[in-house]
Amino acid sequence: MADMMNSALSAIVSYQRALATTSHNIANVNTEGYSRQTVSLGTNVPQNFGFGAIGSGVKVSSIERQFDQFVLDQMRSSSSSYHQAQAFTDLASQVDGLLSDPNNGVSSGLSSFFNSLQLLADDPSSIPARQAVLAEADALTSRLATLSDQFSGISQEINTRLRSSVEEINGLTARIAELNESITAARTQTGGNPPNDLLDQRDQALLELSSFMDIKVVKQDGDTVNVFSSTGESIVLNDRSMKLGTASNEYQPTRLEVTLTGDQGTREISSLIRGGSLGGVLNFRSELMDPSVAKLGQLSFGLAETVNAQHNAGMTLNGALGGDFFTLASPEGIGSRANTGGALVTVAVTDVGELTTDNYLLQYNGTSYQMLNARTGNPVATTGTGTVGDPLLAEGISISLSTTPNAGDRFLIQPTAKMSGSLALAVSRPDDIAAAAATRVSADFANRGDAALVSSSVIDASNPQLLNNATIEFLSPTTYQINGAGSFAYTSGSAIDINGTRLTLDGTPAAGDRFTITANTGGVGDNRNALALANIQDQGLFDSGNTSVLTAANTLLGDVAVATRSSSIQASSQRSLLEQSVARRESVSGVNLEEEAANMLRFQQAYQAAAQAVSTSNSLFQTLINAFR
Repeated sequence: MADMMNSALSAIVSYQRALATTSHNIANVNTEGYSRQTVSLGTNVPQNFGFGAIGSGVKVSSIERQFDQFVLDQMRSSSSSYHQAQAFTDLASQVDGLLSDPNNGVSSGLSSFFNSLQLLADDPSSIPARQAVLAEADALTSRLATLSDQFSGISQEINTRLRSSVEEINGLTARIAELNESITAARTQTGGNPPNDLLDQRDQALLELSSFMDIKVVKQDGDTVNVFSSTGESIVLNDRSMKLGTASNEYQPTRLEVTLTGDQGTREISSLIRGGSLGGVLNFRSELMDPSVAKLGQLSFGLAETVNAQHNAGMTLNGALGGDFFTLASPEGIGSRANTGGALVTVAVTDVGELTTDNYLLQYNGTSYQMLNARTGNPVATTGTGTVGDPLLAEGISISLSTTPNAGDRFLIQPTAKMSGSLALAVSRPDDIAAAAATRVSADFANRGDAALVSSSVIDASNPQLLNNATIEFLSPTTYQINGAGSFAYTSGSAIDINGTRLTLDGTPAAGDRFTITANTGGVGDNRNALALANIQDQGLFDSGNTSVLTAANTLLGDVAVATRSSSIQASSQRSLLEQSVARRESVSGVNLEEEAANMLRFQQAYQAAAQAVSTSNSLFQTLINAFR
């Protein structure tokens, strides 16, 4: 009877534990990250008798959480990829909307400006047409200034996101370190049994951390885990968490970078972060926003440089040479805040066709300069010594330093990044638009040959003798002199350059035929310079003369649209993968109320049966006692 009583009591205790575990599952059905727990039952050691062994009841072997480590790893990976793509898409959509907006977009603004120049060419003396050119030019500069302001706003949003993400990450890593310590202590206190709830809490914290950045989780002895970034940076080591922070970029105080403080001190790790929303924000800034801003600067510089050069070659309604049509800031060179010397950098564009949208790092080692592409890290070949008289030349820019830097000093060279927001209109009066060519060529009425003017244009507006009269007189059908001097060979259709003006004749002249170049001071109906200005939209400016300003603007719009669409598709794809991983985890670890209700009923019945066995054993024992009275 004692054996029967002990077996029944062991069943009561075991099923009481099973009922408690089932109740715990039901209570946590909506707890995020909770894994369903199950009770494993086993027989007690039987008692041996001469005729055989009699069982001595049941015991709880273990209480285990139901989980699949592979599924958890998949969830973290999918979460990191999804949040990276989603953060990139959120920010990229803002840039795409800005550039594609017909009221603020660059392409439409450029088209409207060049169309107004074409209308001016149709009626070069029209004041309303000239006013329309100024209005469209002012609207274009306003669009670029607005885009620059909007990009500045996005940059501030990025800084805010970085601060917020770093704060969240630090909270999570500290929590993971605390849970590592608590899990180790709990295992010791329970004789090595797993603290299931604490393990669930740590898994949930790791999942939340993966939404901010891609992580690698390495399990140590027992249940302690170490956490690293995908590039190997230590984030959590046992019960210690490393602290992330933000600090100003060494060249640009308004630009924040992510730092890591650990055993080796504090260092910047922005370029080492992959995945998650933090990686997506940093990826957007380096791969889409910075190139877009630089591209807008390149467009602004190419437009201003080319339009100004052509406008200088024209004549205004008042008979004066055209000046600059636009004003623009110079390229920028910034010294590192860690520099110990006082050298200042001056940057200038020497060749628009070779100008890129990349930034560069210039370093001085004490004897020579080294220039690196800031985006790729590849070395860039330079010529020159870096002085004002012999600047460094590379990639369409020149770089000169005010004095020799100290060894180790570094400089960030930004040829175009600051230009787009600085483009402004230099012409304020309609009369000052140089629609006419600066010079004109006329044939003498007494000419006897059939040579005729094909075209004339100003090729050097800076020539001091540009507006001086010049006479070409043919000595023979194949030779000519200029202003009564010299003897130059003539071939029909070849160009003749005089005092910054180029003219082309066709046909055979006779000896004594003359052509005169004069200042076009009265050419109010001349539209040659207006046509030349309008044709700039199709002129190859960039990529060694293969890309026009309009093509470059449309390419920028297309690249941003493609990047935005691609990230959106990736976000949708990664979201589906994440949902699938969540569903798989729920199928393994999730609490099913119907299943728990069935377990509750099953354990309740077993408990009641064990109680009945106790009652029966007690009744038998009382019968035995009564027999001896």
